[in-house]
Amino acid sequence: MMSSSDKTIIRTLLAPISGGAVLLTGSVVAEVIACSDLKPYKDAAAWLLGAVEWHDWNVPVISFASLSGTALDEKATVKNRILVLKSLSESSITPFLGILISGLPRLLKVSAEMLDKPKHRTDFPSVFREITIDEQQALIPDLDELTRIVDAAVSAG
Repeated sequence: MMSSSDKTIIRTLLAPISGGAVLLTGSVVAEVIACSDLKPYKDAAAWLLGAVEWHDWNVPVISFASLSGTALDEKATVKNRILVLKSLSESSITPFLGILISGLPRLLKVSAEMLDKPKHRTDFPSVFREITIDEQQALIPDLDELTRIVDAAVSAG
């Protein structure tokens, strides 16, 4: 029998996006920054909002809400923030990704018991799982697929 001390606890960030929330492990989040001065990509998809300069990197900023189907045609404003993520890939194009968020992220400690009815979202390859946590729907990104999609879009632009 598993005791309460044997449970795996994961430190996460729950960040609001248009039409929902995104849940990420704390280890992939580099920083939360103000949304300002996005440099647009030429002929980019609507979900690729532009790039922001961060610690001498041009970080592509995406609307995960648009890419995952929770909102259409999201635009960045000064009221938004950007969640800068480590891409976890060997990509020289996008070692960091930015996700547009619509408020401050909330720190959560998550255990398996807190995740209610996870389901795989095959209709949106950038989404690994859709879960319910604290009675709120949240999306867990597939960071490998997200990096691949962003790399392709940035290379084309």
